[in-house]
Amino acid sequence: MVLAKILRRSLPKLRPQQLVALTELDVLLDVDTDDFGANVKKVAKLFAKSEATLDLETYRQQRFDAASLTGVSDLPDIRDALYSADLKRMPQMGREEEFRMARRHEFLVGVLTWSLSRFGVEAAAIASLLKQPAHRILAAITERAEPRGLTRRWVEQMILQYEHLRNLYVEGALYIVLSTVNRYRNLGVDSQDLVQEGNASLFQAIDGFDWRRDVRFRTYGQYWVHQAVLKMLYNSSRTVRVPIWVQKILGKIRRAQEAGRREGRELTNAEIASRIDVSESKVAWVLSTRRYAVSLDATMGNDDGGVTLGQMLPDVDQVPVPEAIPAGDLRAVLAEVMSDLPEREQGILSRRFGLGGDEPETLCEIADDLGITAERVRQLQNAALGRIKRPGKMNRLRAFVD
Repeated sequence: MVLAKILRRSLPKLRPQQLVALTELDVLLDVDTDDFGANVKKVAKLFAKSEATLDLETYRQQRFDAASLTGVSDLPDIRDALYSADLKRMPQMGREEEFRMARRHEFLVGVLTWSLSRFGVEAAAIASLLKQPAHRILAAITERAEPRGLTRRWVEQMILQYEHLRNLYVEGALYIVLSTVNRYRNLGVDSQDLVQEGNASLFQAIDGFDWRRDVRFRTYGQYWVHQAVLKMLYNSSRTVRVPIWVQKILGKIRRAQEAGRREGRELTNAEIASRIDVSESKVAWVLSTRRYAVSLDATMGNDDGGVTLGQMLPDVDQVPVPEAIPAGDLRAVLAEVMSDLPEREQGILSRRFGLGGDEPETLCEIADDLGITAERVRQLQNAALGRIKRPGKMNRLRAFVD
């Protein structure tokens, strides 16, 4: 028993409110993998007893100074010069630094898990809180009583340092995102949106990374970035969203069709189904989902009239005026109200809204008969309606609407 106590690893004492460099923290955490969890608890209590904190600002400055001297390797081009320039100023983590950052991150997770449990936060809530921004973690202990032997001020400092370290961790791995974004560029989603989604996925990668498996964070993070970018493409590249499994089958169908074209022919649905191992009916159904959105403001034809698709479509919900209002002397009142309008405007209103009992006509149909553009017909219609909406005329028509 005495020999065991002598051989047991003793931790150095820390000065009150000491600012601990990350290299010093690495020495404190340098134990066998099997003993790492127990050692984290000991170091956490050592930090809490002396209210020590980490010197993250000096670490950040040292990394940037080293990057400015050695330079950053070439990054994929994503057609965003400003972002690429900012990223080149951020130092990339090497293999050794990735494992160090993972151990530092696990240490701070252990510190906050132990501290928040002392404040009475449940274990399940702690695991969820540690994936949230710092202000939400701080809010969780705001109304709770301060436990004995643990100051609220120190815990709040460690929460802020936890967020700071995670940001440093992600900054060192941002270069991982660009290769994936460059691969899926020009597929319907802006590159900047893909970069943002990929950067956010690195925080999920940090939470799931296990340095004990001797796998690089770069390899593990690449998987999360890839999944996030694909999800963004599946959900946002189409105006009308279809399920992800449908889009995956569409991708297989497209590759099969391209292979057929290289062979010099177009494949039938049956041939595509046999190549991708799905039923022919499913291939036909999936292909029917390939629809394209067209704007109602799209110009029709090659003429200079400016006729849009929306102007060509009739309003099927519009009911002719004589059928929409009660019977009475409406026809006479309308004729009197419209009597002072120019003859052309009277004709446009009558044909546009079916005032004579006929079916309403589209702007394009009226424009063809009058020899003017559909836009000009719309302007004349609005001008005529503006005159009719004057108080004197509207009061006479309101009785037929109420």
